[in-house]
Order: sequence, then structure tokens, then C-alpha cells
Amino acid sequence: MDRKSPRVSAAFRKPLEGIRVVDCTRVLSGPICGRMLSDMGADVVKIESPEPDILRQVPPILGGHATMYAQYNVGKRNVSIDLKREGGPALLTELAAQADVFLENFRPKVLERLGLGAEMLRAAKPRLIVCSITGWGQDGPWAGRPAYAPMVQAEAGTLAMGGELRGAEMRGETMQHADLYAGMMASQAVLSALFHRERTGEGQHLDVAMGEALVYVNEHASAQVGGYPGAMGFPTWNYETFRLADGSAVHMMGLPEQIFAPLVQALAIPGALDDPRFATEADRAANREAMVAQLRAAFATVPSTRELEARLEGTPAIAVAVRSTQALSETDWAAHRGLLTEVTPDLRVPTAPFRSQQLDIATPNTHVAARGEHNREVLSEWLGKDEAAYRALESSGVIEFAAEGPPTLDEAPRQAFREKGESE
Repeated sequence: MDRKSPRVSAAFRKPLEGIRVVDCTRVLSGPICGRMLSDMGADVVKIESPEPDILRQVPPILGGHATMYAQYNVGKRNVSIDLKREGGPALLTELAAQADVFLENFRPKVLERLGLGAEMLRAAKPRLIVCSITGWGQDGPWAGRPAYAPMVQAEAGTLAMGGELRGAEMRGETMQHADLYAGMMASQAVLSALFHRERTGEGQHLDVAMGEALVYVNEHASAQVGGYPGAMGFPTWNYETFRLADGSAVHMMGLPEQIFAPLVQALAIPGALDDPRFATEADRAANREAMVAQLRAAFATVPSTRELEARLEGTPAIAVAVRSTQALSETDWAAHRGLLTEVTPDLRVPTAPFRSQQLDIATPNTHVAARGEHNREVLSEWLGKDEAAYRALESSGVIEFAAEGPPTLDEAPRQAFREKGESE
């Protein structure tokens, strides 16, 4: 039973209405890609093994769901297949034959050993688009290397760049840039492949590497490979943040050594303009630590952001209030844009960040599926499996439904960075 994807008609309000996606990914790089395709209307079915996606275990848990897992898997249906059991790979092959897109972030060759390699799947269905996300690509000398985001960020220049540009010790990133950028690049690659297929009828195998994605979005990359520490026109990494008397923080737009004079006047710092250490911009750069310390003490006497804005009025110095994501979510802007989507009364996730007057871009529902929750529904709808066939798969352990989630990482062994040789 081979289903051709319907051509999108003007009646569809979602751009990917009718597109089916098998999402065999976990953690971040693949799930964000699947989430984006789901927001655009694709029917995304996440395939989860009996060893669940580790994000289900990452605290905090709100409304019964791990927040990070919910953010990247909301709106997807879920089928749990044990690929280690006889019949598991065959069942996934059947699902792939009914899909338009097959997402995976296993290590190279793992799916081939299970009979699920891209060329095998595409031989059975040439229109299928297979998108593989790995750390370093499907082939080449680094293909088999472990590739969690912190590893890739360390090896692809991000960590070194931060330390060199700031003139400070290198520190780990707070966000998993390599994962997230690779996932977003993968979604663009899938969209381009779907467009190509509309023109030619051809599917293809897309090879997305986290390392390449990270270099592609690095605005300093061309300067760095040319022997420079970075593109130096906008050294935002040396802009300073200051605390005010009420505990709030402001971030200054510009280097303090360049806007020192108007700051001194606005903050009324006695004697600062006569201090020979701060006479010229070069002097201030050479004595930056002392200069910033004086500014920090002066900012700490300003009662509030509103008072600071009044003092800076008419000067070239611009201060921006520092907000947490929670504080941003409580603004009238966030309410106007619909920044967040409620999953449960305790849990909200980010809404798709683009709008259209003609298209509906949003998660198809606010449900976060349990592992295997849609086994019966998807196998019936996609494959025409009757109750007897379903029961046989269930009794053999090929499919499984887990109503309760796994324990959190506080209770379970920490395996996030322990490679099992199966996937990233």
C-alpha cells in the first residue's frame, strides 16, 4: 500500500497539510525539526524505543511533563517500537513506506545494520525524503565520532571563540546551539526537498551535520579561518551589564570606553573625567577593569530603569532592561504575539515564531503524548492493521504503551552522555 502525498490545495490552511513524517529522533537536533514540521501542518509521528527519549527525564517536570521534552514534542503522535525485536525493523519499514519524510539522528550505519538505511528505504519508495542528522556527517573520517552539542561546540570553534574574543577563560554554553541550529537547518533542508519533489517527483537523502551547521551560523567564521579572532566591527561580547539600586539589571549598547564621557555626566561620577587613566579611549581600554568598577558603583546608586532612562535622554548611551524569559512572557508584547501555548495549566511552551495572514502556523494540538500512546491509532490509520495484527505485535513486544513516564534524572542513572553505540 503506497500512498502518494496529496497536492496542497488552496483550501488547506496549513502549508504541510497531508504530509506524513516519521520522526525517529531523540534529544534536541531531530525533535526541533519535527516540531517545526508539525507546526506547519505535517502529521508527525515520533518513534520511541522502550528506552525512552532521555528528555522525558530532564527536570523540571510541570503538568506531568518534562519541560524540555514537551517543548520539542508537543503536537506529535507517538508510536513505540522495539527495533531490537524481530519484526520491529519491518514495522518501521512499513511506516516509512507510507510517509513523505523520514527523520533520524542515529549514528551513521546503525539503521543500515537494521535494514533501515536511507537507500534501502528509498529503494522501496523513491519519493521518500530521508533526513539524517549527525555530528559530523554520514561519511568521512569523523563520521563515527560521538556528537552531543557540547562536544561539537568544543570542536567546531564556538567555545574557543568565546574565550578568545572576551579575553577570558572558556566556559560552556547555556544553550545547545549545535543541536538547535542543526535541527533548524534540517527543517529547511526538508522543505527544499519537498519543493524539489513537487517539481520532479524525486525523493532524496539529506545529510545534515551539526558541525557544519554551527560553522554556517557563526558570523565570525570567515574572519577566523582568515587568521583573525573574529569580525570586529560590533564587539558585543564586551558590552557591559550593570545592576541598579532596585536590583534590576541593564545592558549597555556600546563599549563603555567609547561612551564613558556621557555615562560619567549622566551618572555624576566625580573626578572621573579628570582621571588620567581614563583620559582617552585607549587609556580607558588599558584600564578597563578600573573603569568598569567605577561605572558599576555609580549604576548601583540609580534607583530604577526609568530614572536611568531619564538621565541618559539626549546622550548616545542606550540602556536596555534585562528580562528573564518569564518576565518577557508577562509583557503586553508577549500577550499580543501569543508567545506561548498552554499545554497544561502549569506548562506553557513557545509558539511557532512566524505568522501569516493566509496560513495557520501553530502546533496542531497541545497534547504531549505518552510513549506508544498512538500505537493502535497510527497502525490502523497508516497501515490498515486490524485488532488481531495489533495484538500480535503487542504480545511479541514489538510495540509497547507506557502510560507513565520514566523517573527523572534525579532518580535514574545519568546516561545523557553515555554512548550506547546506537544513536547520538
